[in-house]
Amino acid sequence: MMTKKNPRVARLYRDLSKMGNDVFRTREYKHFLSTRLTRKRAAYYIFERSHFHLNRRQCWALVQARAPFDVKQLIWHHEMEELEGDKERGVDNHWVLGMKEGAVVGMKPRDFQKPPGEGTLICSSAWSFIGEHAPWLEALSSSCMLEIANSDGIIKGGGIAGRFGRKMARELKIPLKKQPSNREHMEVDIVHANLLFEAAERHVTSNEEYDLAMSGAEKGIAIYKTWLGLLAIEMEQKP
Repeated sequence: MMTKKNPRVARLYRDLSKMGNDVFRTREYKHFLSTRLTRKRAAYYIFERSHFHLNRRQCWALVQARAPFDVKQLIWHHEMEELEGDKERGVDNHWVLGMKEGAVVGMKPRDFQKPPGEGTLICSSAWSFIGEHAPWLEALSSSCMLEIANSDGIIKGGGIAGRFGRKMARELKIPLKKQPSNREHMEVDIVHANLLFEAAERHVTSNEEYDLAMSGAEKGIAIYKTWLGLLAIEMEQKP
């Protein structure tokens, strides 16, 4: 994290870093990460994750619509890479990366046209509700917390992308170099995790604003934890 002049930002960084690490000790995270993979189970997760990524685009747009101009700019730079990819690095947008990763476990592009499962539908609706109806700072923190909790620069042992990627390599013998989505998120979420702290430098200047940021983070990660727990239950039902 860059050096900050606002003391509340340093406190926010410490508290959200702890929250992001602590969630890996919850029952839902442990269940998800301990569920042994098969190609069908991995395909199920990759498919549901593709709809999670689509919902991220919706939530960021909802936050951006009501945020101050400087925060709109931060979100714009964040979302350009997600929506367009990175031509300089030769990286596709995140929807295409997901489909390419699905291909390594036998999925076809048409498989991604189906609607998501009930768990993803419910959790996506909850995130969207926060993005549209919560105060903009709370909504921003809700979305940013998912980046923080997936940042290999903040989470000891790595975020979900890194852990699931290594799990695929270990249990399915699919090396990380053949996992374009997991590999990309392991890299970019280290940078993306700083978005909230950059915004907070100018916009978290009171205890009330600090509390809004904490509230949004708690809500966002609670939904994500629930989502992973629901996915784990469904994955266990597949051969």
